[in-house]
Amino acid sequence: MTSDEIRQLLRGSAFRPFTVYVEGQAFHVPHPEFATLTPRGRTLVVMHKDDDALDLLDVALIARAEVHEPTRADS
Repeated sequence: MTSDEIRQLLRGSAFRPFTVYVEGQAFHVPHPEFATLTPRGRTLVVMHKDDDALDLLDVALIARAEVHEPTRADS
């Protein structure tokens, strides 16, 4: 995936939750406030919903993204 594709997922007019996959691991983004790209677009920062942890993902290693229908649990 490219940083532009991820930006579209994060900033689309009607956000839908999505999961990105890196080296066999899944990282869920339930809301646009839980993820951001670094200024140059090389790293995706994914914040955990239930604690203060975060994951730093190399955008070049993101194999794919799966877009989901929004649910109440994602808000």
